[in-house]
Amino acid sequence: MKAGLLQIIPPGHTGKLQDHRHTSYAGLAFILLLCGMLLMSISWNAQAAVPAVNPQSGSVGLTGAVKGPPPTTAPVILSPRSGDHTTSIPITVSGLCVAGTFVTITKNDVFAGITTCRDNGTFSLQIDLFDGANRLIAFATDGLGQTGPNSAPVDVFYDAPSFTVPGGGTIGRQLFLQTTTTVLGTSPDAKLARTVTIVGGVGPYAVSWDWGDGQTSLVSQALEGPTSSSHAYDRPGNYRIIIHASDAAGNAAYLELVNVVNGPADKSTTGAGITPGNLLMVWPLLIFAGIMVGVFWLGEVREEAKLRRKGLLLR
Repeated sequence: MKAGLLQIIPPGHTGKLQDHRHTSYAGLAFILLLCGMLLMSISWNAQAAVPAVNPQSGSVGLTGAVKGPPPTTAPVILSPRSGDHTTSIPITVSGLCVAGTFVTITKNDVFAGITTCRDNGTFSLQIDLFDGANRLIAFATDGLGQTGPNSAPVDVFYDAPSFTVPGGGTIGRQLFLQTTTTVLGTSPDAKLARTVTIVGGVGPYAVSWDWGDGQTSLVSQALEGPTSSSHAYDRPGNYRIIIHASDAAGNAAYLELVNVVNGPADKSTTGAGITPGNLLMVWPLLIFAGIMVGVFWLGEVREEAKLRRKGLLLR
């Protein structure tokens, strides 16, 4: 170039690599954290949209009914077996049934209890027995109350101990709980009242109600006769109600019923096609992305360390 003009002379190369970063790993980690928090929130809402499952029944609520034929298959009582004797109550009656039905047990043609048939085609409930011989029969009903055929009878025997009264003596009347309504329906957040009748025993009485959703209540009553309690459920489902009564003499009675809380039991979406099942596929992708970011960061740190040891990297 001509003298006096500004000359641009490139600097000489040192032969060393300049430190440079094209990715902000802190920024990526922050974005992944935000995505994880958002996904956790969506997962929580999706799970909340799934109806509560009664821990005792494993069944679902009803959203509507179209009348069809009544149940055609009778339940099968597997336990107890005919000829069995017992000296304590309640006893557990279990067996096979058609999933989606209700199973009612009678003892000597008197209502003893009702429960739901589980998804695996089995049922189990606790019932009282009369002193002496009891002929147990099971039959199924659908959501419309249509009744199917009876099971083969099973004869069991309750060898009841003496019923003592305070101050001595005995009483010949057992303590029982009776009802005329076996299945009742309601809606979420609406209180449902239940009434049973105390028969026999020695007053005063204590009656506990297990509502099947983890909630219980206790009612005291001086004399035999009707007793009531009420409860409201948060979510749809079929809930097994276990009622236990005891009297002043220490005698006990048991009764199992069913409450049906109507609602969209199959609803499990939280938005545009987002379901808990879909979310299970998203979580692994987020975890994989986090692992990849970590791997690239560790790889870059390792390479920088190698270059520094060789003196090829400038800070």
